[in-house]
Amino acid sequence: MAKESKKHPKQEGEEAAGVSRRAFLTGTGSVGAVVAAAAATGLAAPKAFGQGSATSNANRATDEPPVPTKVEAPKKTEYQCDVLILGGGFAGLNAAMGARKAGQSVVLVDKGRPGYSGLSSFPSSHRWYDPEFGDDAQALRDTVQRGAEYIVNMDWYQVWLDESKGAMQRLKEWKILEQFPNAVETGHAASNNYVGYREKFAEKDRRPRFVETMEKSGVQIVMRTMITDLIQEDGKIVGAIGFDVPSGAILTFRAKAVVMCMGGGSIKPTGFPTAGNTFDGEYMGYNLGLPIIGKEFDDFHMTVSYAAGNAFLTNSWEYLESLWLCGGDITSKNAIQSADQKGKILIQGRILKALNGLAANDGTAMSDLTKGDATRRGATVSTNPADPRVGKRNSPTPIEDVVGSAAGMCLHLTSGIFCGLDDLVGATGMPGLYVAGDGANASAVTGAAYPHGVGFTSNFCSVQGWRAGQAAAKYAAGAQLGAVSQEKLAELKKKIVAPMNVKTGLDPNWARDVLHSIMVPYWIHIVKTEASLKGALAQVEMLRDEVVPKLCAASPHDLRLCHEMKHKVLSAEMKLRAGLERKESRGFHYRSDFPFRDDKNFLGYIQLRKGKDGKMEMSKVEVKDAWKGDLGQEYTKRYGWRFPGEAKAKGLPEETAPPAGAQPWAQKG
Repeated sequence: MAKESKKHPKQEGEEAAGVSRRAFLTGTGSVGAVVAAAAATGLAAPKAFGQGSATSNANRATDEPPVPTKVEAPKKTEYQCDVLILGGGFAGLNAAMGARKAGQSVVLVDKGRPGYSGLSSFPSSHRWYDPEFGDDAQALRDTVQRGAEYIVNMDWYQVWLDESKGAMQRLKEWKILEQFPNAVETGHAASNNYVGYREKFAEKDRRPRFVETMEKSGVQIVMRTMITDLIQEDGKIVGAIGFDVPSGAILTFRAKAVVMCMGGGSIKPTGFPTAGNTFDGEYMGYNLGLPIIGKEFDDFHMTVSYAAGNAFLTNSWEYLESLWLCGGDITSKNAIQSADQKGKILIQGRILKALNGLAANDGTAMSDLTKGDATRRGATVSTNPADPRVGKRNSPTPIEDVVGSAAGMCLHLTSGIFCGLDDLVGATGMPGLYVAGDGANASAVTGAAYPHGVGFTSNFCSVQGWRAGQAAAKYAAGAQLGAVSQEKLAELKKKIVAPMNVKTGLDPNWARDVLHSIMVPYWIHIVKTEASLKGALAQVEMLRDEVVPKLCAASPHDLRLCHEMKHKVLSAEMKLRAGLERKESRGFHYRSDFPFRDDKNFLGYIQLRKGKDGKMEMSKVEVKDAWKGDLGQEYTKRYGWRFPGEAKAKGLPEETAPPAGAQPWAQKG
């Protein structure tokens, strides 16, 4: 790595954002200090813990730990740097390291802890393209173009082909891909001894490596801080503002460039560790007037019907074991079959389960994944015996039977802020602002169906994060640190603490449960109709207009939930409106009232953005002709499987059985 030319970012000024240095010294920096500082600056003072809220201590269950009445605020509340990174997953890690390598000072802010928050703690696999082991680039392109149903961004996919091995090598250097025996091999799986296995390999855990790697490179990390707004001055992004969740202290960040790597989100955490992913970056981008795409394509991950909310049950060993290495399983002989088989099982199969119901599940069905290799993904094993990419190797887990582990989450790498068809660095079009990663940058590299094979997301986020970090560093090198007006800061601070000033309101936990009940039924996220989507939209609009303005908070933790609910409600509205607008079925979007692909009208993206009047506007963006495949090809050849009702609607013969010897795709993403 080249020698960095910048020192750590320095604190700027004595006055903290919302809480002064004097308040920290005399008031211990607790929420009480926030109250005093807000009053002193003319802002409405938020209530202290437990004062007049439905979530106050007096109303909590007696067996619940009490909310602390005073939490020490961080000593430092103002930061300045060249490049500010928001989010510390695979994209954020690579963005920060890319910007540091370019010689810029970097601050990274995470709502939790890098490596543990968002989805970065979950991935069980890592895939890259490696010509050294005989990978066929054209076969991979053919699989992706067909499997993503022709709205995939093939330019971004080519970037992945060119740079995925480099991303893997960086992660290997940072010891995030370090390999060690799985729980079956050590004997811990036989007795479900998770604690013993964790203790045996604690020093090899990849999650702490995120912070260790960045700190060694000189990245300053700010944890447990929720960013609520980007700061815009003179048409440029010059920083961000948020609050320290434990204490409520307001923090400000001035920067020459900002990279948002904040992930997507889900309506409510169930089968996947999605609690921290709440569409924060998407919300901020939308309110800046930036376009959003990909919202109609739903996440396809599975869970178990008898314990749908038990994340550890279905993912236990994946949190503990090393990332298994993937690739080498797509060849010229099986490229088209691989794309079609994944669509049949992961899309057609889940739709049929929703329509027909599930078999009774008593929880005893287990899958010993240590016996699997790349063939269980519907393809072939590399012929090179030295190839380390052997496919899934996790220890036994229950066989998942139902979609819904992350209700409300969009298809990996398709949704988020849209930077245009030609962008390959995450430049948003707003000077100083870049986006990278799953749910942040709507690169559409997965098109409509994520046909790439397991392990693609963690690698592509690394590729995209590095590119965005380097681009932001280049921009910052020629920019000046922008000024931030005190009027703008006062306005943003008031907005942050507003829920703590609601005297009579509604609990964000209740609101989240209501939203979940609206969005989780299979007729909303699997089998959609105009009637079902319009009904849900009417309910979400009620939440938007009647509930969100009344959300109240009695603590900084509640304050976080209030802001997150605003983001979730907006995301739900966008998802429903995009689903209504796409009057066809494609990939992970199935309309039973339009059960067919409509290439004439929908070979592109549904784009949503905030209009000048504040209302949501929609438009279509047609993809490049080169990505559309052979439009003259017979329909039954162009699309290798059928949605329920598609053959009848199109006057086509019913689908035949899969080819003899075809390997079924596993249902786990």
